[in-house]
Amino acid sequence: MTDFASAGRRACLLAALLAGGCAGLQPVRMAAPDPGAVAALNRFMPSECNGTLASVLAGARIPVSQVSGLTYGVVYGELTDAIIRHEAWVSLTGQPGAAVVVMDRYCQPTQIYTRGGARLPA
Repeated sequence: MTDFASAGRRACLLAALLAGGCAGLQPVRMAAPDPGAVAALNRFMPSECNGTLASVLAGARIPVSQVSGLTYGVVYGELTDAIIRHEAWVSLTGQPGAAVVVMDRYCQPTQIYTRGGARLPA
């Protein structure tokens, strides 16, 4: 019985950790991008995901005019050559670091966060 009770406590603890770890996550907001936003992003770095990226930036209230650089990282599967996700690292005018938009293999957004001191609009 001790093993069963111990396993139950471990399962409870794991469930609590998972729930707490995901509590702060919000769905990625998307909005209609400004006219010319995709073309502006393409000037930094052409990508099949720039349409989605433009919509995510609009949803996060980041005007494309504030983008000062764009770099994509592509993550491939460990055992295959299939793309797992795209990561757009967006440099913002007057800010250190970058806003990072993570998209799945089909360019659907899954997450947006910042690195290196960049801030998203409130």
